Amino acid sequence: MNMKKIYPFIYGIFGSLGLICFINVFCVFDYRISEHPYAHPFCIIAGSLSLLVCLAIFVLDIVAFIDENKKIRRLLIEFIITLISFFGFIFVWSGLWNTVSEFIKYKGW
Repeated sequence: MNMKKIYPFIYGIFGSLGLICFINVFCVFDYRISEHPYAHPFCIIAGSLSLLVCLAIFVLDIVAFIDENKKIRRLLIEFIITLISFFGFIFVWSGLWNTVSEFIKYKGW
């Protein structure tokens, strides 16, 4: 399989994870670090790593894009796949976040 075909999926997966982490740490108004001893460091680390992964894939994608013959077609296809995977994985990450959060509350950690 050609690696450049999975770049849009990687953008979607890690971009949505970074967005979920950003929202959970910086955009929730009643967020207190002391009430979330596991979530806060996880979100900082996972969000930062997601950004680094997206930047690394972007560099690789630009290198592969230079040699591409049908640039506009590839750009549109990648954009559509990235959007679909991004929004799809927002629901996956949110569901996983809620599941893990409920498990931690259930265990009393």
